[in-house]
Amino acid sequence: MIGSALLASLAMAALLTPGAHADEVVGNADAGAFKITGGGGSGNDVVLGTTNSRTITVKLTASDNSGVKSADFTLYHGSSLSKADAILKPKEATPVCTANGTSSVCTKHYTIDPRRSLKNSLAGIWTVYVDIKANDGDYVKADGHTTFFMKRYGRLTVNASPEPVAKGRTLTVTGKLSRANWDTHDYRGYTNQRAYLEFRRPGTDYYESLGYTTTNSTGVATAKVTATADRYWRYEFRGTMTTSAVKATGDFVDVR
Repeated sequence: MIGSALLASLAMAALLTPGAHADEVVGNADAGAFKITGGGGSGNDVVLGTTNSRTITVKLTASDNSGVKSADFTLYHGSSLSKADAILKPKEATPVCTANGTSSVCTKHYTIDPRRSLKNSLAGIWTVYVDIKANDGDYVKADGHTTFFMKRYGRLTVNASPEPVAKGRTLTVTGKLSRANWDTHDYRGYTNQRAYLEFRRPGTDYYESLGYTTTNSTGVATAKVTATADRYWRYEFRGTMTTSAVKATGDFVDVR
């Protein structure tokens, strides 16, 4: 959990030079690929709603021509580790590393509970600090090895009306875009966001876009189109740095 990890991390953070964000590299030690699984989003994105906790697996591949003696990493939110306002606390005191020749894959697990560990200000970019030591004394200390996104879960609805509708008449497509609020533990409308209006022809499996409309002060998107034939209608939100992408389930309209 993040909250308890903050206090536990203060001693470590105090050892760092305030505001330091430069890498220290000696020799050919390398902190390589960083990967998160179980995050619920695309790539390394970690997406959470308001109630269910999520356990993620984080792996770092480190290497050196003499082999890796130890490798550790810290996931934090803030301008630098010394100024972090949240640090994820792993289940393991130290990562479990598996050697394969001159490389080692080091793994930690984290359980994040949005009811206890998150607040809205923590959505967005998180940073990875790494500390790699090789058998021959080479090392890497990098505050900013890579970054990932911690995102609030998005929801999107759609309703096209009237149903059925006469051919040539106006069809109103309304949707509601909302996202997890980690401060209040409910969902609130996401305002001033692009909601892309899309349709699917019966018998096909792909949607075509007609452009976008912008959500209003309560997260509602509204568009009017001319009914020409039977169609499935939906909105798509393509995500932001703080909120996951989401597509509404298509609403079928019978045109007569």
